[in-house]
Amino acid sequence: MKKFITAAIICAAFSSAAYAVDDKTRDAIQALKFTKANAYAKAIDLYCFADHPFATQSLANAATQEAQFRQEMNGNEQATDIIADADRSAAEHLKVDQSACAPAATFVDGVVATIEDSKQHMAAIKQTFADAKAAEEKAAQAEKRSATCRDLQASADAAGLEDLVSKRMALLDCADVLGVDNIAKVDARIEELRADQKSADDAKQKQAADAKAAAAAADAKRAAEVAANMAKPAIKPAVKPAAEMTFVGRWDQIDGSCRGRLWDFNTRTYDGTPIRNVERNGNNYRVELSDGYAFELRDVTKRTLTWYSLESGDSFSLKRCR
Repeated sequence: MKKFITAAIICAAFSSAAYAVDDKTRDAIQALKFTKANAYAKAIDLYCFADHPFATQSLANAATQEAQFRQEMNGNEQATDIIADADRSAAEHLKVDQSACAPAATFVDGVVATIEDSKQHMAAIKQTFADAKAAEEKAAQAEKRSATCRDLQASADAAGLEDLVSKRMALLDCADVLGVDNIAKVDARIEELRADQKSADDAKQKQAADAKAAAAAADAKRAAEVAANMAKPAIKPAVKPAAEMTFVGRWDQIDGSCRGRLWDFNTRTYDGTPIRNVERNGNNYRVELSDGYAFELRDVTKRTLTWYSLESGDSFSLKRCR
């Protein structure tokens, strides 16, 4: 018994999931008899009329530990099921074969005698399983971190400048997974994106400056044209004879009695400004002055008309002075 347990301590090697062990360790765990002895001890107490109890707490504890070892070694059977199966087998044996009680009692006494000496070795096996679990958890965490870092790198490969800069420190922390030279590549790409951004910004600024310059040039051209028009000498308007211009005469805004503000329309001037042109469209007239200002006289009859400003939209209803 001690030989097998010591081999389990020295030779244990564990894999993932079921904590599989090598053949020597498996043989050492299979050689443990505490679960079987505990099952027969309980069966002896039930069916063999023994002069003292064979089932003890120390034997039950050792049996439970052995069952846990078997569960961790195989992975497909629970410790409670292992104990229940052993109990059922021992009970069925002694219940029908009383002659087996004496050999069973000898077997139980022999196993119980090893409990105290086996405690250190059982503790060592337990620690070995704990170490194997810790190693697998560490490996799983490392794999998870590796996947996280590679996902981070994949997202960084598709990121823009701002997003890539925000991921830089996390990528630096992943140097052990992605390689120590990876951050240099990231920095080079950041500089490249910054250069591209600067080129784009410069192009936008130039486009805005060109648009502003073009608008200023257009404004200057329009101002020059207005100044040139205003500088031209007054030209006698080429208009139709006054007799054809129904609007010619004096008008007021009240009742035609020529009280208040008077409006004096003719074909030469308007408020002291020479008239450049008069265009007629039915009963409507468009009057353009030499300074570029224009207004309309709408719905002109012999007695009424409407003065309308093309610039401000103001309008006045007028009546001919009597």
